[in-house]
Amino acid sequence: MSPTGEAADRSPEPDPREADPLEGLPTLGGQARRSLWMLLVPVVLYGAAPFVANRIEPRILGVPFLQAWVIAATVISPVAIWLVARFDPAYRTGAVEPVPADEGGAR
Repeated sequence: MSPTGEAADRSPEPDPREADPLEGLPTLGGQARRSLWMLLVPVVLYGAAPFVANRIEPRILGVPFLQAWVIAATVISPVAIWLVARFDPAYRTGAVEPVPADEGGAR
């Protein structure tokens, strides 16, 4: 052991700013992701329900209109989210989506 108490054969810790873990992975390069706006479809469907469908009559297949509206929104929402994923260029290319925590490194 060295006089400082460290093993002599230990290498120093690598600087986290030197190695980029995202290096070599596909990126979007500033490409617009307009398909993400389609994620507002479920928000609008559920948010508009009290204003548009807040009545018992008419009944659809014996179900009050508000309940039919919510059922339809529940069926449409996953389809809209699936379409967003399919049209999103990041999903199609397998691009990396770095988050702000990735940029600072370990401190």
